[in-house]
Amino acid sequence: MMNDYTFLHNLPDVPIPYINPVVTGDSWKLKELSNKKYSSMITRVESNPINSKEVCVTFGNCVRIITSNSKKVDEREITSFRDTPYGASYRDDGKLIVVGGEDPIIKLIDVSSKNTLRKFQGHTGGIQCTRFIEKGSLISGSNDNTIRTWAIETGEQLQMVGKHKDKVHCMARHPTNGENVWMTGGYDHCVKLWDIRSDKKQATITLDHGSPVEDLIMLGTSGSMAISVGGNYFKVWDLLSGSGGKQVYQGTHSMKALTSIHLSNSKDRFITAGLDHTVRVFSTQSYSLINSYEFSEPILSLTLLNDRKIIAGSAKGTLFYARKTIPVTISKAKLTTTELKNSTDPVIQLKSKKQHNQTLVIDDTLGIYKSSHLDRLLRKFEHKTAFDTAVLLNKNIDFIFKVVCELSRRDALDIVLKNREVSELDSILQMVNKLVNTIKYQQCGVLLLEKIVEFYHPSIFQENKSIISTMNLIKINLIKEQKKQSQLLELSGALDLLYSNSTNSNIPKTIQKRKFEGEEEKKEEN
Repeated sequence: MMNDYTFLHNLPDVPIPYINPVVTGDSWKLKELSNKKYSSMITRVESNPINSKEVCVTFGNCVRIITSNSKKVDEREITSFRDTPYGASYRDDGKLIVVGGEDPIIKLIDVSSKNTLRKFQGHTGGIQCTRFIEKGSLISGSNDNTIRTWAIETGEQLQMVGKHKDKVHCMARHPTNGENVWMTGGYDHCVKLWDIRSDKKQATITLDHGSPVEDLIMLGTSGSMAISVGGNYFKVWDLLSGSGGKQVYQGTHSMKALTSIHLSNSKDRFITAGLDHTVRVFSTQSYSLINSYEFSEPILSLTLLNDRKIIAGSAKGTLFYARKTIPVTISKAKLTTTELKNSTDPVIQLKSKKQHNQTLVIDDTLGIYKSSHLDRLLRKFEHKTAFDTAVLLNKNIDFIFKVVCELSRRDALDIVLKNREVSELDSILQMVNKLVNTIKYQQCGVLLLEKIVEFYHPSIFQENKSIISTMNLIKINLIKEQKKQSQLLELSGALDLLYSNSTNSNIPKTIQKRKFEGEEEKKEEN
C-alpha cells in the first residue's frame, strides 16, 4: 500500500461540499490585555473562590492582594515575613489565606485586615505548599520532605501524614473528599496519594513521574484521574487501575520545563504553563492541545477567572493578564439584498448565491480543497493539515487512501492521529468505516483503526455515544467481511480440489511422453 502513491492532482477532481468556517467558542484563542512589573519572580497566583475580581500573588518577600474593579485596581501588601513566602492560598470563603515560606513557619492571615491570626511551627525546612483542608484545619508540604496537618483553633500539629524522599513541592485535594484524601508531588519524582485519616504514614498510591513534580491536579467528581507536570511533559494517571494506579497518557508539547497546571471551572479544560513562555489549553477528555499563547517571559504560575481570563506570573516578576476572545459568528438575522450584494464575507456571499441560484456553484475563493492543494500541503510537510483536509473537508475516499499511503510511507501517521478531540476522532472513525466497507481500501481502514485503538484510552470508546455507535458499525462490518473471506476460502479450496481431480484424469500427452512411448515400442519389436 505504501508504494502505491501517485501525485494527488493526477486523480480526477470531485465536487466538494462547502464547510462553514465559523469559529466555535471552544477554540480558546487568547489575547493579552495588560501586564504589570513587580520586584521579583512570582511563585504563585490564586484567585479568591468567592470574589472573582480578587487574586492573591506571592512574590519576593511579600504577598499582595489585588482587586480589579471597573474603575481602578486596588492593591494591598502583606509584608510580615522574615524570609521569602511561598504558596499563599485562600480558604473556601475567601476571608483567610495561609502562607508558607523559607522560614519554616506557617502563617494564617486575615485578608481584610492583613493581620496574622495564627502561626504554626513544627517543620524543619522551608514550606513550599499550604492549603486549607476545611475551616478548622490545614495541610502543608515542606523541604523537610514531610506532609503535616494542623489544627487552626490551637495552632498544634495534628499528625505527620507521611514523607517523600525529597522536598514536597505541590499538593491537590480530592474533588469531593478533600477532608480525607490529598495528593502530593515531590522533587523525588513521585506523586503520592494520601488518606490523612490513616496513622500508618504510608501513601495509598505512589506513582513515578520521572522528573521533579512541579504541580498537579485531580480530575472528575470521583477523583479517579490525576495530571502531574514536571520536566517538559505532563502525565495523566488512572488512580483506579489495578492496585496502584497507572499512567494512561503523556503529553510532550514543550521544549522546556512545565511549572504550573490549572483546571477550569467547567472541568473540561486544563491549562499548563512553563519556562518556554507558553500557556497551553488542553481537553480533559482527549488530552489534546486546543490552543496556546506565548508570553514574553517564562511563566511560573497561573490562575483562571470565570473560565475566561488568565492571570500568569513570570520568573522575571511580571503579572500578565490575558482573555479568551469571543468568537466572531455570522448573525442569523436575515440580511437585505443590498447587504448581501455588497458584503465581502465569503459565507454571506454563499448565502447570496443560494438565494439567486437553485444550483449552487462553488467558487475557489471559498477555500475549496482540491488534490493540488493536498499535494502542496504534503510537499510542505504539513502532515496534519493534509490529513484533516482529506478526511474532514474533502471526504473523497480515493484522496484519503492516497494521503494515508503517503503519510504511512513518511512514518507520519502517528503524528496526525494523536491528540485528537472527541468530535474529530468520531469523524475519523466514520471515514474508517467507509474504508473498511470498500474492498479496495480495507487494508487502509484497518491500519488507521489499529493505530487509533493503540493511541487512545479505552474510556474514550466507552463514554461518547457517537463514537460507541461508530465503533459498533465498524465491528459489524469487520465481522461480515471476516465471514465473507472465510466463505471465499472454503470456495477456493473446493475449486482447487475439483481442478486438481480434473487435471489428473485428463492430462494431455506431452512431446516428451510420446517420444518415450515410441522408444519403448521399438524395444519391444526388436
